[in-house]
Order: sequence, then C-alpha cells, then structure tokens
Amino acid sequence: SKKNKEDKPTSKVKGWIGSKYVESAYVDNEPAFVVNDTEKKIISYEREIKHNDRIFQPLQGYEYGYKPYKLTSEEIKRLNSEMISNERILSDIMKVVQWYVTAPLRDQVLITGEILLTYCQEWISTVHFPFFVGETESGKSTALHLGKHLAYRCVVSEDWPHADVYNFLGTTEEGTGTICEDEAQEMERDREKIRTYKNSYSKGSVKPRVIITSAGKYQVFYKTFCCKWFAGENVPHDKGFLERLVIVHMLGGKPRGNLKSASIREQQFLKELRNKLLIWKMQNIGKEFLKIDTGLSGRNQELWQDFLSIFHGTKFEDDAKQVTEFYLKQRKESIKDSLEAKIFRSIKPLLDQDMEIRSTSIWNRVTNSDELAGKLDEKTGNTFYLDEDDRALTKNLVADIVRFKFQAKKKIRYEKTESGRKKITSYIFDEEIVRFLSEKYYVEDSL
Repeated sequence: SKKNKEDKPTSKVKGWIGSKYVESAYVDNEPAFVVNDTEKKIISYEREIKHNDRIFQPLQGYEYGYKPYKLTSEEIKRLNSEMISNERILSDIMKVVQWYVTAPLRDQVLITGEILLTYCQEWISTVHFPFFVGETESGKSTALHLGKHLAYRCVVSEDWPHADVYNFLGTTEEGTGTICEDEAQEMERDREKIRTYKNSYSKGSVKPRVIITSAGKYQVFYKTFCCKWFAGENVPHDKGFLERLVIVHMLGGKPRGNLKSASIREQQFLKELRNKLLIWKMQNIGKEFLKIDTGLSGRNQELWQDFLSIFHGTKFEDDAKQVTEFYLKQRKESIKDSLEAKIFRSIKPLLDQDMEIRSTSIWNRVTNSDELAGKLDEKTGNTFYLDEDDRALTKNLVADIVRFKFQAKKKIRYEKTESGRKKITSYIFDEEIVRFLSEKYYVEDSL
C-alpha cells in the first residue's frame, strides 16, 4: 500500500504541502510548483514534492481549463527580489482596468479590487459577487474577459452546468479559481446551481454529492467557496442570490484598448502582470492582510470588509470607501424595494395598533396598498397580479411570508354566527421581531 502511494503521484492545483505553499504553473516551459518554503523563507520552484510517503505533482497541460501561469526561473527570482506592496499591485491593475474598461472611476476601482481579491481566497472569509449588467456592447463582457486575463485561475464561460462547476472547484482545496459566467440573466432557471452559488459566498461552503461508479456508491463534498463574477442583460430575481450581488450597470463607450484584439505587447504586459499577482500572493501567503474595523455590521460587513481591507493604507483607500458607500446605498434601496419589504410596510400601520392581525385584514392591506401596484382577480379574489413584473401574489404566498419571513404565529379560532361557526385565522406578531424587521427593511417609525 505504501509503495502504491509513492508510485502514483497526486495532482495538486495549489495549497499547503507541509510547510510549503505551492501553486501549479509552468516554469521554463515545464510543469512545476511555484513554492513558498515558509521554513527557509524562500520562493522558488520544484517539479514535484515528496511529503509523508506521497508524491505531489503540479497540474499537467491537459488539466487546465484556463491559461496556465507561465514563468521563467529568472522571472521568479526578479519578482521576488523585492516585496510587492499592495499599493504597487493595485496601481498596476488600475492602469489596465482604465485602459480596457469604460466606466466611472467608482466602478474601475471596484473591478481593480475584485481582481486582487481573487488572489486573497486563502485568507478572506466571505465575498460578494459582482454582476455586470447592460445591453449588448455595454462593456459587461469586457469586465469578465479582463478577469480571464488577470484574475486568479479564471474561467469565462456561458451557462455553466452545475456539475462542471463542482468539477472545476474540486474536493480538496477551497478557492481553486475564479468563475466568470457570461449571459447569466437566465441562470435562475437552474435552481440547483443558484442554490450552490447562494451558499458559496462564505468559507467552508461545501456541496455533498453521491458518486456512483463500477466500484460502488460513495459521497464526496465539493468545496464551493470561491470568487464569482457574472454578466447579463438583466439580473435574476432570486432574493437570496441578489443579497450577495454587487450590481454594476455598464453603459458602454470607447475604451482605449480592446482585449479581443490586444497587440503582442499588450498580451505580454497582461501575462507579466498576472505572474506578478501570483508572486504577490506567494509573498503574502503567510502574512495575509490586516482586517480593518469598517464600522459595518451583519451582511454589509461580510460583503465589504475584505474589499476595504486590501485598499487600507494605499492611495486608493478613499476611493474604495466611496465605492462601498455607493453600493451599500444600492443594496439598501434593493432591500427597501423587495417584495417582503413592501408587504411589511403595507401591514406595519396595523401593527402599530395591535400585534394580532386577521389574515383577511392582511390580504386587504396588501392588495389595496400604494406599496404594491396590481390588479386583483375579481373572480376568485385570491390572486393579485403585480404590475411591475410577471409575478402574482396569492393568499397562501402572503401567509407564508408572514409566518416564515416575519415569524408571526398563526392562530385559529371559531366564532358563532347566525349560520353556524366561522373559522377566523389571525397572526400574532412579536414586538421585538417587528423592531428588527423595521430596521432590516428600513421602515421608519419602528416600534
């Protein structure tokens, strides 16, 4: 058994092997690990590594679904001859972003930070997902293709099958690459994939899967946490997915450079910068970066703390704060405009009077409120068609929101009438939860 382990090398994308952190690459045109030996404090390269009776080898050419990192031994020495500062690497990225992407400075800073974050997946705990939205020729796909040239192990594709997502990310290491999905406006139709993406914004996220082979059936756990970028003509409506997005509206323009027709000189510059980013990661793998106190809390902190931290102490710090403020405001408006927020605002005046509301009163408030424009089905009275999109509200859907989103307790009682007994359904709200919901949905005059 021991001999078999030694005879069969284990392929490794990146990660720790003992005290060595490794990244698969090509060095002098041959597969190799770029290695940070934390004991010897040396960054070099090795063709394979033996550790605990196992042989580890870097990815071979056929195992890459993206451009492999290609360095020379001299390039590794030169790049590692000095510490690459955060400000220097951010400045280099920013120049490229401004050359190829026509967008406000705010969004150019955002893209710059997103690229560098892809190289921080070893030490960041949560991420947001940028979603570039716009019409054709708006530049939304350019942002993804810039990621293809610079982001960490980035694959750009359309309509990724969820099984391919699992196989790309693998079962052994977290953050093994960056997923860029173009034409993502229809993605919500793939419910399994949308659930995977929603749950993969935080470190430690896994997706269990049962694998059936000729040898039998067994379970594996795919590590789904990684940076993900999206682009499409509109944004999927899934609420949980929307909460993790930073929606970047692209308008187009005339960039100074075109990635699809980049000159040989431009391609070489992009390759060298990508290599520099890899070495920057190797230099910082044991030190990470300082997690600053942003003053944010909850989901806002989860989505933006690491982004602000990588800009801390650089000339871009104030710009990064403005980016965060802008998109936090966007998120606030999105939450206020959500269906749940509109329903809560509709019934909030009733809660100010009494913490128990009849279901009929809730339905009447929702269907006659200024918050939700629509038309009630006159035949049944049980369906309310919203004007703003193709969705329809039903009494059961509203009841589920009240029970499960607003955590109201359902109460049923019977009243005597001339014709017999009448069933009365009402919902009892908790005052503390109402306060919380008022803050969550930005409803003024909370209890």
